[in-house]
Amino acid sequence: MNIESILAPNRTHCNIVAASRKKALEEIATHLAATLEDVDAGELFTRLVNREKIGTTAIGEAIAIPHCRLDGCDSIIGGLFTVQEPIDFHAFDKMPVKVLFVLLVPTDEVKEHLEVLAMLAQRFESQDYRNSLITAKQNDDLYRMATIEPTTDIQQQQG
Repeated sequence: MNIESILAPNRTHCNIVAASRKKALEEIATHLAATLEDVDAGELFTRLVNREKIGTTAIGEAIAIPHCRLDGCDSIIGGLFTVQEPIDFHAFDKMPVKVLFVLLVPTDEVKEHLEVLAMLAQRFESQDYRNSLITAKQNDDLYRMATIEPTTDIQQQQG
């Protein structure tokens, strides 16, 4: 499994403007719905917010993985966003979130969903990887940095 199988450049955005967790999810839903056929931004926003009410999707170290199940979704779809100003996501480590990797999951999918979450968690363990996403200034740079394997020398790739 790799990032490219779920993420596309048009679903990768740097420095979205949002003053709260709810506003961030609203912006993300709008961006994602614009790239996906038959996906309503309002419904997507509601599903992301409802999932967040169950418990925070912040995993620590300024990272959150908001996700929800979506009717009519045939495969897992990812979106990667950084925020202009860090947002309180009620993370267990109290760090505000700077990077959000959003997952839209088919209603009945379990195994692949867990595999994707495990892949993302492993990538986000790397401080260099996290920092490369946080410091990306352009959408294409964010996508490029996201698709680099964490074992790669990220500093070399940024140069």
